[in-house]
Amino acid sequence: MPSANANPAAQINFIFRQLPDDVLDQIGAHRGGAYHQDAEASGVPPESVIAAVGGAAVAAGQDTLTIGFVQNVGKDHGGYSIIVGDATFEASAQSPEAGGAAAAANTFLTVSGDYIIQDQISHGGSGPNDAGASSEIAFVAVNINGWSPEGGPVVIELHQPGNQVGPDGHQPPDGNYAAVIATADAHGAHSSLTATTTIALTVENQFSLVTGISVVGV
Repeated sequence: MPSANANPAAQINFIFRQLPDDVLDQIGAHRGGAYHQDAEASGVPPESVIAAVGGAAVAAGQDTLTIGFVQNVGKDHGGYSIIVGDATFEASAQSPEAGGAAAAANTFLTVSGDYIIQDQISHGGSGPNDAGASSEIAFVAVNINGWSPEGGPVVIELHQPGNQVGPDGHQPPDGNYAAVIATADAHGAHSSLTATTTIALTVENQFSLVTGISVVGV
């Protein structure tokens, strides 16, 4: 199993090492993950794979900060398709009144595919006058045209969600701030789709909120 810090190429190579030789021959790939033929040469009808990744962060207090970043990239290699993406959302808050600060963040992933590696971790905590939270998720999904693992999709989780730790000490600037970016990119010889949506909202001396979603299909 790849380490938690493995890059997408290492994760993809790990997936290809699990495939039988006849499947590798069918999709024109070797165990390093490279491909040697296009969709027409493979003789296997193309299949669709789709991934939606995103999250949200909210902070309540006199001074608040919420930020989010989402990216999602998919490519159809002919015999197989790969989608790689990640999302990070953070929230922090301060209040002069004890118990007046709150923060929450979460991320989510919905994806189809034969092999899916995902890594999700969350942090959160609060003090008398401050609160902080963050959530991150990263994934690699590989779909093999015309073939599926016995027993359905294989999902490998490098971290279990819900890992709670204390606040990291990151403090919001004066005022209320919200910023979010979501990107989507798809490459394929056949049909592909991309879509993003974001929301950023602040209310002076009260709260800030961000949400972001990126969808890719190849």
